Amino acid sequence: MDLARNRRLGALLEDAEQSIAAHWERCRDSGVAGATQAATDRVDARIRAYFQALKSLPGGAPDERIVAALRSLYDDLMRIDAETGGAFLEEAERDLLEPLVLNAAEAAGLDPNKFPRREPAGKKLDFSAARGR
Repeated sequence: MDLARNRRLGALLEDAEQSIAAHWERCRDSGVAGATQAATDRVDARIRAYFQALKSLPGGAPDERIVAALRSLYDDLMRIDAETGGAFLEEAERDLLEPLVLNAAEAAGLDPNKFPRREPAGKKLDFSAARGR
């Protein structure tokens, strides 16, 4: 178990949770389609699960395991967006969440500089692309 890595991951998530919660509140207050409490809770739970998956990896885990966790998160977020009508997760959410999840991958030991365009998942977190926009 890599205690320093897990502390860093925990601190990253803790620092982000308040800004994420405030963002969801603004979305609900402004009537963003699909931004229900249930939907935002699903996204929050999936992000927490991603961090837990990274924490559970052994120190020095192969890049492929970290990238697999990242791709799985991206797929699940796209699925949540689709299930909430495809208008819930947009550019603002990508700009909020993508740096967080990439920083977490880096904290888990992944060097994003080894990947084209610093995109370990092979793509950006782009909800509009999944809807053909």
